[in-house]
Amino acid sequence: MRGEESAAPEERRKAPAAGLGWRKESVAGRPEKAPIILLHGFAQTPASWDGVARILQGQGWRTYAPNLFEPESGLALRACDCGEELTALGDAAHDRAGGPTGDLAGDPARDVADSPTGDPINHPIADKPTSDPVSRPTSDPVSRPTSHSIADPLASMGAVCDRVAAIVRLVAAAEGAPVLAGYSMGGRIAAETMVRHPGLPLAGLVLESAGLGPADDAARAALARRNGEWAARLREGGVAAFMDWWETLPLFATQRELPPATRVAIRADREAHGAETLARSLEAWGAHHQAAESETVAALAQMQVAGRPVLYLAGSRDEKYAALAVRVRAAGLPARLVEGAGHNVHLEKPEVFSRAVAQLAGAPPSGPSPS
Repeated sequence: MRGEESAAPEERRKAPAAGLGWRKESVAGRPEKAPIILLHGFAQTPASWDGVARILQGQGWRTYAPNLFEPESGLALRACDCGEELTALGDAAHDRAGGPTGDLAGDPARDVADSPTGDPINHPIADKPTSDPVSRPTSDPVSRPTSHSIADPLASMGAVCDRVAAIVRLVAAAEGAPVLAGYSMGGRIAAETMVRHPGLPLAGLVLESAGLGPADDAARAALARRNGEWAARLREGGVAAFMDWWETLPLFATQRELPPATRVAIRADREAHGAETLARSLEAWGAHHQAAESETVAALAQMQVAGRPVLYLAGSRDEKYAALAVRVRAAGLPARLVEGAGHNVHLEKPEVFSRAVAQLAGAPPSGPSPS
């Protein structure tokens, strides 16, 4: 029995998500389907997942997309409306969910409010920290978040991983173990969260075009220098000039083939954050702060052994991460190349990506060892 999953999943899934501010009332949120948490990439917002969220919700999956850059305690989760009504939760609903989770001491539901804009897509989550100080886990397989993990995720890699862990536990306590999916930076954070919080109650993990950590100390030092240079470029030139350069990187070459309206939306998303916020994220969440690739792969292998499926996805036209997918597969973990896609698979091939996530989310437990 997994340490954090001792409560009966049937009971948890009948309860609304305490502190999430809303829940699905129609068939698009069927309780027998695992919730799916989607983590965005660098210089993105939760809106970058809307295409995938609409597909998944149309198939009955519940999706949550937090804003990783959100600096305050009121964390917004985003999901597509898909023509459904969203119901704000009150104290009674919170009580039915069993009160706050062990990680979120306080009464989250008392701070829940409807979206100030009336937009049914965005609703706040009141996530209260505990006072337990924790850095990297040692003997305790289930780490607790520090207080700064909720208030300022940009403080460090540990802080943002603590926040992701708190989101996972909150959703799991109310709706059952979720699938966690992350793209690029969001995938790196998801992978690092599993290194630091190996006991999280997850139903599965999908990593899309995500680095798994430096190969050695020399690579770590090079990544630190590169991220420092990028942060300085943001601060000196501003977001618009940085994105003019960013979009020329070979990593995003395939995105230049997208329709003009799509490219305009991508650019607006990239300019949604200020230069200082993006610079701090490079300094605090950069790959130089991740565990070594070998340690990350070992953590993912342990997930597989525990019966929690893992999938690594990359586009066939993304040379760097297609090569990483080959290494992941060589390590005995499931990896897939999506034909014709570049770095952002879920943007360029949303149906293929959504199908892969849904298949993993609907897969039965794989047993004591990977198949």
